[in-house]
Amino acid sequence: MPLLRADLSRPAVRRTWRGLAVRGGGQGGRLPSVDEFFGTSTQVCGGFWPFAVDMALPVEGVPVGRSLMTGAAVCCDPISWFRAGIIEQPSMFVMGLPAIGKSTFVRRQVWGMAALGAHAIIPGDLKPDYADLTRLLGGQVIRLGSGIGSINPLDPGGIHTVLRQLSGQAQADLTADWHERRSALMEVLLTISRTGREEGRRTLSDVESNVLSTALRILHERTRDQALPPVIADLRDLIRQGPAEVRAAAVFDAPEDDAAYQHAVRDLLASLHGLANPMGRFGRLFSEQTTEHIDLSRPVDFDISALAQTGDDVVAAVLAATWSTAFAAKNAADMLADAGLSPRRNHVIVLDEMHRALRASPLMVDRLDLLTRLNRQWGVGQIMITHTFADLMCLDTTGANQKARGFVERSKIKVLGALTRTEVQRYLRGESGLPVSRREEDLLADWSTPTNFAAGASLKGIGKFLVKLGGLPGIPVSLQLCETERMGFNDTNTKWDKTAGTM
Repeated sequence: MPLLRADLSRPAVRRTWRGLAVRGGGQGGRLPSVDEFFGTSTQVCGGFWPFAVDMALPVEGVPVGRSLMTGAAVCCDPISWFRAGIIEQPSMFVMGLPAIGKSTFVRRQVWGMAALGAHAIIPGDLKPDYADLTRLLGGQVIRLGSGIGSINPLDPGGIHTVLRQLSGQAQADLTADWHERRSALMEVLLTISRTGREEGRRTLSDVESNVLSTALRILHERTRDQALPPVIADLRDLIRQGPAEVRAAAVFDAPEDDAAYQHAVRDLLASLHGLANPMGRFGRLFSEQTTEHIDLSRPVDFDISALAQTGDDVVAAVLAATWSTAFAAKNAADMLADAGLSPRRNHVIVLDEMHRALRASPLMVDRLDLLTRLNRQWGVGQIMITHTFADLMCLDTTGANQKARGFVERSKIKVLGALTRTEVQRYLRGESGLPVSRREEDLLADWSTPTNFAAGASLKGIGKFLVKLGGLPGIPVSLQLCETERMGFNDTNTKWDKTAGTM
């Protein structure tokens, strides 16, 4: 296509400071307006910030929305920012009052990172918030509930089958990791099953821990070549039979004394029977084989919405099992990749409603504390979600509260939604030491204000978030949804649809 040239001989051509006002004259489009200041040399040269524009926003990662300050596009996700060297740990913490769009923000993260090659693992979807999106992405939705789906605590991650694909040191390493995870998970489940007892009688004693660990090892040796892994009833029966190694772990000074052995393991057997009994409080959740094994070649969502109306202890127990399953499966997938048996993949683990699981047992706090310290080495990113910082400071012990506070401190990206001034001043600035300026505090508090007194009025800050990175000024961003996101999978109030019926 030939270039257009302005006819300078025409008298109608008007020359302006932006170019020739004629087609092909090179006239510029919209130019940025520059603020003008008048003052003395001391005022202008010594009293103003020397840089005329704000800091550039990173373009790596999932497009989130537009900056409320400049209108520029904002991109952000923990894995992309880690790969770009912006943060040292692939971690994000999302915090804000209910109904402001936290789940919508995280769904955008899940969707965007799937397009970038990092699949999400949602190990506990209670509402569910992520099931429809996971199906849209071609992922796996695993439903759990009594009579709906079960998970075998003695085979977290389906490692019983994976072990047959490995050999040598890789098999030995995975076996050791698997045994440690099974022992830890069973201790958590047994502790939760004893809810209602006195504090000192809830946790397992040293003798019970030794018996449990020893019995699990023996059970693995007996069933390693079988098609299916053992279940809790098999573990219960093995301890009831009392092999020599188990007796020595229970009554080391008199292993032949039947009465002493039965007394040592009686409480443990009763707790195991409570988990293995399909008619008990936990139903068939933990008493049967896993109904559907996790597939990490695509996004995975554990839909536990069927348990939403059950007690906190049941929900916490299932969350403990799904978390352990997700981490075990991820570790097994990495070992298969190291052996050249599967492609290597990065994942992001989304931990929603995390405070419910943390309150169940101090062991859950320890497990999550390990994840937040080693996620970079494990090749997994994490997104934690809760309502307020106060949710992490109401655990049973001071030590557990301190560890939970570290989850926020070690999360490099903090995404803050609408929060009250008390939350900002006492917890974010006071407890965690997060550098939140007065202007940012005013912004977060203003977002927590309702728009009006009308029925159905939302908060001012719905869809608005402040992205904080260390001590840098936060980026206020407005989440912008595309048409696909408006089709329904972002509606967390579907059961309140007006078409569902009338009161």
